Amino acid sequence: MPGKTIFRTFAWAGAVCVGTTLGAVAQPCGTAADTDSAALYPLPQDAQWGFAGRDGEWRLAPEWRQVRPFSEGVAAVETADGWGLINRDGAYIVDPGAQDADRVVVSGQTYALSPYKPMSQGCSAATPVDGVAHYVTANGDTWTPPGLSDERVLDLGSFSEGLAWARVTRGKYSAVGWIDTKGDWVIEPEFADGGNFSGGRAPAAMSTENWGYIGPDGDLVFPRKFILKAASRYGSDLAPVRLDNQAGFMGADDWAIQDVTMSDGRKVDIRAAGRFAEGRAAVLPGPVWINPEGQVTVAPQTGARLSICNESRLPAYQDGLLPLVVGNGTNICGNTPEIRYEGPGDPRSGPAQMLWLLPWDNDKLVWLDREGRTVIDSAACRRAPGTLALPVEADGGGLADGAYSITLSGMVEGESGPYRADAPCNRSAFKMDGNTATNANGPWALSLSGEGNWQGMPVNLSLSIGLPARLGPGDHAVQDPMNDAAVSAYLWMSVQDVGPNAEQPATYTSSGGGMLTLESRGEAITGSFEATMVSRDASEDTIAVKADFNAIPYTRGPEVTMVETTGAVTALDESMPDDPLINFFTPANAVEENDRLVLSLGKFGPKLELGFPTGYSGAFTAGPEASVSISFAGVPVRAEGRLERNDGRLSGDVTAKLDAHDQVDGAGSVTLRFAEIPIENGE
Repeated sequence: MPGKTIFRTFAWAGAVCVGTTLGAVAQPCGTAADTDSAALYPLPQDAQWGFAGRDGEWRLAPEWRQVRPFSEGVAAVETADGWGLINRDGAYIVDPGAQDADRVVVSGQTYALSPYKPMSQGCSAATPVDGVAHYVTANGDTWTPPGLSDERVLDLGSFSEGLAWARVTRGKYSAVGWIDTKGDWVIEPEFADGGNFSGGRAPAAMSTENWGYIGPDGDLVFPRKFILKAASRYGSDLAPVRLDNQAGFMGADDWAIQDVTMSDGRKVDIRAAGRFAEGRAAVLPGPVWINPEGQVTVAPQTGARLSICNESRLPAYQDGLLPLVVGNGTNICGNTPEIRYEGPGDPRSGPAQMLWLLPWDNDKLVWLDREGRTVIDSAACRRAPGTLALPVEADGGGLADGAYSITLSGMVEGESGPYRADAPCNRSAFKMDGNTATNANGPWALSLSGEGNWQGMPVNLSLSIGLPARLGPGDHAVQDPMNDAAVSAYLWMSVQDVGPNAEQPATYTSSGGGMLTLESRGEAITGSFEATMVSRDASEDTIAVKADFNAIPYTRGPEVTMVETTGAVTALDESMPDDPLINFFTPANAVEENDRLVLSLGKFGPKLELGFPTGYSGAFTAGPEASVSISFAGVPVRAEGRLERNDGRLSGDVTAKLDAHDQVDGAGSVTLRFAEIPIENGE
């Protein structure tokens, strides 16, 4: 519906005379342009927008202030100069510079709507506020309908079934009619409002609350009078309408859907309805999305899985996916922003339309498939724009260096990969395992990430293989994790796209036995793993797991070794057999900022924290009066040691005297050796 106020007094800021020829092209509209290419989806990153493929990876880097979805290979984008049109390669077919008369103001920030409507049947309707209303082709050529040459055009619609609506002035008021692909009037502008044709019908109004459906000849075809309070375009042979206080969908000649069937079988009356697109339509209450039979197929908020930030908006599916603005990681989107629309009234504005902005404090954009599963998540990790995917297969066949694959059968089934463990966003890792581990001697852990299917639902999984100290190449029996001296494994899983109270798979362990074949272990690890994983909750539930991995790179980790204790510190260590003293001093990290290097040995309990001047290296004496400071559990102490730097990492040793400290009953000391601690930049 192209207007909010019908037959208004003429004061339209965007009114333009169509009497100027803009690079005239003879009858360019009426045939769809690019409809076969892979879809691209708008996606935000920080304060800019770009376009991603269905895999969630960038195709066009985020560089625009606003964007609109692609249609027939063309999308509208906004820069600081205004709106323009790009093709699928990101090249401008119309340079930025145009503005629309309508705006949305969000918490005081003004955003102009795009003056370009989605490309349809080869043309995009353009109504720049300070220019001539016209159509733009997929090549960037412009065409001015000759039948509008003497009209004062307020708005243009997209072509559908060879016709396009146009709003023009009539004295103090405005009226809507339809033109054909020659640009001539075929339905005179005698209506208060109107919309696009679909299935030989278009919504048309005689006044604000008197709607019906007309045919290509302009005659009313349904109902017998203009009695509908609201009407919109047909889709899937169904039209969203409002009649008196009833809302729902009408078919060719009567009501078709007035209530929806929820997943639990309940019937719920429709309060508001959006148009059908790609076999799905949004309705309230909810919102939920139904199929043409009136059955709810997508209920994003069921089980608190997703929290929709504005429940009154009823977006439609586009290129197989549904865009939604939802809470990011919680059920709370944050403070509701003030949103208002300014201007003469564009059909794409209003509280029910998709808002291509993220104005909430804690929001994100997701794209859901036809079953309601999240396919693209703006908050998810993805490769940097322009970064190619790493190869997973070697030139001669087999896995490439850094690649792995996982196969599962039983309670969980599926094949993951081949994937690259060293690819951005992959959480797989080969590293040392435990507070007493060292890079050279272990123990180590190899963690491989993947996916599977559990009870008909997709799950994310992590296979963690524990490698005991000094393990070398060869065949090694896989045993229960209770045996620290043997190879063992855990399998953790989580169901994707469910709320916090949803049932989750159990943890599985390698108590069913298996075999690890290790070809090499050093700066990378190569081999294969097969085991029967057994549920911790029910021993009869098992999963057969097979994993192959090739040259998974080793990630060196920070080491802290307790060399010696004396006096009361020794007594403290001996008094905690179930909580070794080394746990006080791990993990370790180093941060350099504000002319100071802070080395922390420990994190969660009492810890040693040393402060050095920036760039410090060599022997040191630490204490309250020294340039090097040290504290234990937040209380200043004294120490001696050495500090070395190598390739952005710290190593060395420290002997801390913990005399008369309230954490230690008497005098004593601890000597620690540390290595491979990366220096982080705290700025």
